Amino acid sequence: MSTFSRLHPVLQEILLSGLKWDTLREVQEESLSAVALGNDILVLAPTAGGKTEAAFLPVIDSILKNPTGHLSAVYISPLKALINDQTERVLSLARRAGLEAAVQHGDISDSERWKFQSGEEPDILLTTPESLEVLLSSRDSRSAFSHLRFVIIDEIHAFIETSRGVHLRCLIDRLSFASENHITRIGLSATVGNPKELLSWMSSKDRNQKLISIPFPPSKKEFSFVVEPDFFTRASAAADAVRGKKSLIFVESRSLAERLIEPLKDMLSNVFIHHSSVSPDDRKAAEASFDLGGETCVICTSTMELGIDIGDLDLVVQFGPPLSAASFLQRLGRTGRRDKPSKMVFILQNPCELLITSAAVESAMQHKSESLHPPAFPADVLVQQLLILLKGNTGLGKRQIISSLSALTPFSGIPKETIEDIISYMEECGYLYRSGDLYIAGAKAEAEFGKSNWKALISVIQDTGGYLAVLPDGTVVGTLDARFVAGDPGRTFTFTGKTWRLLHRDDIHRRALIEPSSASSGLKRPFWGGSGSGASLSMLLCFGVSEIISRRKTLLPLPKNEAEMLENLILSLPDDITPGKLHVRTEPEVNGWSVVVSTFAGETVNRVIAYLLRQNLSGRHEFKVTPFALRIFGFESPDAGYDVSRTLIEISENTYLFDELPKLPDNLWKFSVCLPDNVKKEMAKAEYYQTDKVREILSGLDF
Repeated sequence: MSTFSRLHPVLQEILLSGLKWDTLREVQEESLSAVALGNDILVLAPTAGGKTEAAFLPVIDSILKNPTGHLSAVYISPLKALINDQTERVLSLARRAGLEAAVQHGDISDSERWKFQSGEEPDILLTTPESLEVLLSSRDSRSAFSHLRFVIIDEIHAFIETSRGVHLRCLIDRLSFASENHITRIGLSATVGNPKELLSWMSSKDRNQKLISIPFPPSKKEFSFVVEPDFFTRASAAADAVRGKKSLIFVESRSLAERLIEPLKDMLSNVFIHHSSVSPDDRKAAEASFDLGGETCVICTSTMELGIDIGDLDLVVQFGPPLSAASFLQRLGRTGRRDKPSKMVFILQNPCELLITSAAVESAMQHKSESLHPPAFPADVLVQQLLILLKGNTGLGKRQIISSLSALTPFSGIPKETIEDIISYMEECGYLYRSGDLYIAGAKAEAEFGKSNWKALISVIQDTGGYLAVLPDGTVVGTLDARFVAGDPGRTFTFTGKTWRLLHRDDIHRRALIEPSSASSGLKRPFWGGSGSGASLSMLLCFGVSEIISRRKTLLPLPKNEAEMLENLILSLPDDITPGKLHVRTEPEVNGWSVVVSTFAGETVNRVIAYLLRQNLSGRHEFKVTPFALRIFGFESPDAGYDVSRTLIEISENTYLFDELPKLPDNLWKFSVCLPDNVKKEMAKAEYYQTDKVREILSGLDF
């Protein structure tokens, strides 16, 4: 009997008459079979590979066969836009099956929200971690999860390395505690370098697991390259590439998106901008533009990288090199559907960017992608969960608090003594109050987190302090960095491809009142700090660059001009670099000598090594840090490389030297003000400074 014939008759009819399917794709067949056997599954499949149906078909089939009249499945997405994109698709399937689906996230108005308190529950809920936290924290709606049977996590790779991913993992545990049923967990992801670890993170060692990995089908890919040092020449090349087509232009930061739209809006008839600081209405307009006929170009950051369905694209442009193999694959997957070749144009500034791009494409050719790892010491999220625990109780003892927190998977490895230290520190600082043996939230927690019914506890995402840019009629234009709107009113600036004047800054409500301006000179361009200001080059691509340099050529069949450009760059570099080995050399300067330490380990690792060298080398030196190496200036001897190598060996052998790394500001993690210094130091070493990786790199010292 085929998998299709085993589906509930109603679902068979929906697929036959509604979708015109009489068979299932391989990914859907495997998902249905694995879920039927009680497995948690992680589905890896290319864009437009049928992942959504692979997740929802087992769920709908199960609900139809075993209806409960209660909430049976929760779909969790990292983006509200992705939920909005999936809503019609899921609602269509659900309604045809006679099921109810509800959407709950921050952009849903009160009138449209499902009222769980009424006792009426949808069969399927689509939500974000933050909105799910609201429901799980509420005594009125918590009981709605008592019959839950499925949790679907979309784009799970976008969560795992962040505090938000730790929060999500806590929510999965708490859903399991709330439900009377065994909850099957279904994860959907793009290609990752360590899929089994990702599946284990979502599931657990005592549960049945199944990895469903569908290889990318062979398809033709067409790459072209433009390497130009001048920005406006590159912008013109991008405009020429996309003219008359439906296209995406990917950039690596909001600031670059804002810079690029200025010349492109004069060169193209229909150009939009899409990034996290643009208003939701403008983002929706950009997404909807692909439904129109004719030329459409959207300049975007990674906000268009995830699975929002924008249909068939003619072309993807990468403006600047890709920063990870995973990102490159996601973006390439946006084009090349319906048996058409995938087409990508790389607009690059110099041969070094061409070298990075070659490493990204080579990694994809070799089926390599970045490995993803959850935070090792997520004490910031532990504080959030502790306060949520106390918020819903009249008082808890220390033993019960520690037991409840340790039952959550992300905190199971944190020593009991560390949790006790955190509790003691929070009591000492006024974040907790103890009456006898019972703890409740303290006055300081009430003041800092308790406003609007403890709204600050909903999310672990750090507030970057942005100002909402609004027009006099209340229309929201987007979000501007607090430093950008500082100073006197009257300044004129560009934002979202238009020109504005700053009228007033409201520091209490964090709003910037703006109006359209006709100014054409003296215009400022917005900038942003924080997590959205641009990512760094992945360690996998840095290693890929070292492999190309070591073999003295790329594996790509580059056009003649680009091949010569790359060859000349490689010939200018040392010929004794070995991938995985730290390489030290001394080079002459106009005044004295410099030492280059080539690590190919990424900018974060190299900055840590530079700091440790600065503290332990004799004399005063200037440092230049790149993702591939650090250069140290100010030596008088050609033997300086030996001195640097000996110092690096001393650093690797004396782990106490890592204690010299500078203390990080309290605003790095949202709840770090509640943590004692020793805990923050361990968090910083594990997550921010990556000291384990630094030690690993230093162990590969090559004289």
